[in-house]
Amino acid sequence: MQTIEELKGLSAKAGKGKIWGDQQIPRLLKVKGKVLYNDNFADLKNWHHEGGGKLTQPEKNVLQLNCIGSRQGRAGCMAFCRKDFPDNICIEYDMKVISSKGLVITFIAAQGRNGEDMITELPAREGIFADYIYNPRMRSYHVSVSRYNDKGEHTAVSNWRRNPGIFMMGQQEDLCEEIGKWYHITIIKKAGLLQLAVNGKLAGGFNDLEEIPEEIPQTGKIGFRSIGAEVIAQIKNFKVTALN
Repeated sequence: MQTIEELKGLSAKAGKGKIWGDQQIPRLLKVKGKVLYNDNFADLKNWHHEGGGKLTQPEKNVLQLNCIGSRQGRAGCMAFCRKDFPDNICIEYDMKVISSKGLVITFIAAQGRNGEDMITELPAREGIFADYIYNPRMRSYHVSVSRYNDKGEHTAVSNWRRNPGIFMMGQQEDLCEEIGKWYHITIIKKAGLLQLAVNGKLAGGFNDLEEIPEEIPQTGKIGFRSIGAEVIAQIKNFKVTALN
């Protein structure tokens, strides 16, 4: 198992512009399996908060992440589903960002590097980004959407990353640009193939080329992070379905 220093060295040697995934991906995979989990947010008992800000329910069946007065890289408002999910899944939810001086991140297959439950079996985290991207005890993929800087300027891109090491796996157009609009998000994970669709349109993704000397993230938790000077994001209709 590589140390964080070794992984950072590998990334630095490859250069800042290195993309570690093949972005020539197939059309959005079809989902044929059974629903594994469905959450209409009647309450938040199935969601674990960590970091800054707070989780609220401004209306029935809505989870709201409130990150106010932070900045990118610092403590974000985090919500992780307490359930662990298998590989070969389709994740769906509706998202609306109502205030954005920052961005929203979805974590996929977040788990201890030795298979630990990241909530109950790993040390508590403070919610700063390094707790997830350079944590020597954790691995995950993540993707950023509605990606604004702390000044409220849209960056135009959406990034896929692999952790630990925050390796850039793919970069694509950010289709979640409009504030105050509901978007239907679909994320496919099939081993090292990950895809993102927004309102049914394939936004991008990647095939992990497995050039990183570390086991790829496979199973684990799904979570959300709102981070920036002022990011208020709402989530509803969260569902996870088996691909086959």
